[in-house]
Amino acid sequence: MQRKSPSQSKESYDSDKFVRIIKSSRYFRNISLDNLKEILCQGEFVSLRDGEYLMHDKQFKPPELIILLEGSLVVTSKNHFIMRLNHPGDIFGEMSIISDNPNSYADVISEEDSLVVIFPKHLFKVSEEDTKVSIVYYLFAHILAEKLRHVTARSQLNNSTRLNKEPIPLIGILDSDKQSRKKIKSTLEKIWINSRVIEINSYHNFFEKPFENNFDFIITDPEMIIRGSSQKDEIRNLIEICSSHMAPMLVISQYCEKLKNRQFLSELGVTDFLTKPFSTFDLQHLLSKFRKDHYILQELKNVEIMADTDRLTGLANRRRMDEFLEAIFNLFPEEKQPFSLIIADVDQFKQYNDAHGHQLGDIILASVAAIIKKCIRRGDLAARFGGDEFVVILPNCDKENAVLIANKMRVDIAKDKFKYQQQQLGKQTCTFGVATFPEDADTTELLLKKADDSLYKAKSDGRNKVIAVKPL
Repeated sequence: MQRKSPSQSKESYDSDKFVRIIKSSRYFRNISLDNLKEILCQGEFVSLRDGEYLMHDKQFKPPELIILLEGSLVVTSKNHFIMRLNHPGDIFGEMSIISDNPNSYADVISEEDSLVVIFPKHLFKVSEEDTKVSIVYYLFAHILAEKLRHVTARSQLNNSTRLNKEPIPLIGILDSDKQSRKKIKSTLEKIWINSRVIEINSYHNFFEKPFENNFDFIITDPEMIIRGSSQKDEIRNLIEICSSHMAPMLVISQYCEKLKNRQFLSELGVTDFLTKPFSTFDLQHLLSKFRKDHYILQELKNVEIMADTDRLTGLANRRRMDEFLEAIFNLFPEEKQPFSLIIADVDQFKQYNDAHGHQLGDIILASVAAIIKKCIRRGDLAARFGGDEFVVILPNCDKENAVLIANKMRVDIAKDKFKYQQQQLGKQTCTFGVATFPEDADTTELLLKKADDSLYKAKSDGRNKVIAVKPL
């Protein structure tokens, strides 16, 4: 491994070249070229050969922020894959800067000849007396803001799937002690009747597929699950992966006997503790509290869903649609996946409404909405745009597939038997306009306009049609 200080780096590496390369990545695209160059010159360039370790598990390493300039790095823990850095501008180590913990729980290995720039912890320190912050601190704040924006956007997309029934809580027990798992599961079955329990009896089984199950509540004994080890780094690694489920966590372990260990677990985000051996009463008391908190949270989520839902149709409302569209737009620079937008309009709706009244008009809108909802994929969002117009947003969907989905909606609506439609000039139908990002537009506002223009053209051509924006 070859490390070079900024002064040496200027001679060996073309900083202008790397500034241009990482400028397009999501963390740096809003930073000026001059500022980005100044930031890189504050770090230390490190070149790695194929297969060389930048960081070793259990080897003390002071907190550092690592930015990939070229090549590819893989991050593993106990030979289990954690993440890969293979795009210029990818970063690693920001959490060690925040928590002031060394990067000692992971292996970071070069998968090919690679180059990174490293920023040590001291560059990010700001004292209370400081009236200005360094440009590297500015970079760090910018990275954290981008990460938060990305996590928020991803959460907005993940929340697009609304379940008709309240999901059964999924509880994970991570403990290699069979008797302990049996006692915990037996108590859960009495306290939390309508829950599903998954038992995981080894560290290996959990790390093989850590996100195979989306747990609502996790109970673990970190000492037992990592083969009786009480090494802080291994426990931290396990707890951090458990925390990524964004679920409450109960640690039941002899490890909790000491105050300093409970403080350590609390700092990692553990919700509560229980020392082994434990009484059934103490376990019942804690589980009752977790169950109560779970259903309070579910009620809050239900209120949030109601605030995002159009009462008449049960689809997302305009506010939710705007949030979803902004989220998918924010994720595009990183994911580079096209997404499509469909605008649908109920044909001759005004005439039907005038002839049969608003109540039957509302039934038409609700019926059309139900058909649209059946036709979309899991993860898509259908919303009432206003009046008799609907919008469907299709992540990771090109124009060809969007047109197929729109045609499926059109055919199913035309086949449906709406009340009093025999008194209309013809069957109740809908017309659709389709546009795709970034092929047809570079902003969400323009994308909506392009889809609306296509809808207007389809209306002019006789209705009950699907028209997509034609390539220039």
